Amino acid sequence: MTNRGNLGTASRRNLLVATLGIGLTPTRYIMAAEPAITSYGTKSTQAPSQLDLFSFLAGKWKGIGTTKLPDGGTAKFQVIWIGRYILNGMAIADEFHSLTPEGSPYLGISLRSFDRQHDCWIIEYLNVSNSFIRRQVNPESGSVRRDDNTVVVISEDGQIKIRENYRIENHSRFTYSTDASHDGGRNWDAVSIEISLERVE
Repeated sequence: MTNRGNLGTASRRNLLVATLGIGLTPTRYIMAAEPAITSYGTKSTQAPSQLDLFSFLAGKWKGIGTTKLPDGGTAKFQVIWIGRYILNGMAIADEFHSLTPEGSPYLGISLRSFDRQHDCWIIEYLNVSNSFIRRQVNPESGSVRRDDNTVVVISEDGQIKIRENYRIENHSRFTYSTDASHDGGRNWDAVSIEISLERVE
C-alpha cells in the first residue's frame, strides 16, 4: 500500500509537470526582438528636432545645490536628476529628487514636448511632494530659447516671471539656476537656486 501510494504521488507529480509544460514551447512564447524595458528610453526618429534642446537631460545626474532661505541665509542640498525619453520617444520626463531645507523628501517631475501644430513648447511641472501641477510653457504663456550654451525657460506664476537657466558645459556637466522678475522681465532678482550637476550614467 505504501509503495503504491508513493508511486501514485510520483505519477501525479509527473502529470502535473507535464500538464504545466504544455504550451510552453518556444513557438508560443517568443521573446521580443528588442527589450521592452530601457533605463532612459530612446528618442524617436519622428520626434521634432526641437526636442534636442533638452536631450542632454537623458541619463542620471548628481549634484549639490544652494538655495536662499526666507531669513536671508542659504542652505545646501543634494540632488539626483534623472531624465528619460517617454511617449515612444516623443517627449522627455525628468525627475528631480532632493530634500527640503527641513529634511523632507522632495520629488518634482517635468514633462517636456514640442507641439508642431502650434509651433511651441509644452512644459508642465508636476510637484509630486506638494500635489500640484504648474503649467510652465504652452501656446499662451512662457517661452524656451537657446542662448549660446544655455537653454532658457521663462514661465509665469501670477504676477511673477520665473527664469530657469540650464548652462551646458559639456556632455558630463551642467548647471541649473533660477531667478525671478516682479516687473514683467525688465529686472531680475539675484539667483535663488543654483545646482551644479555631473552625469553618473
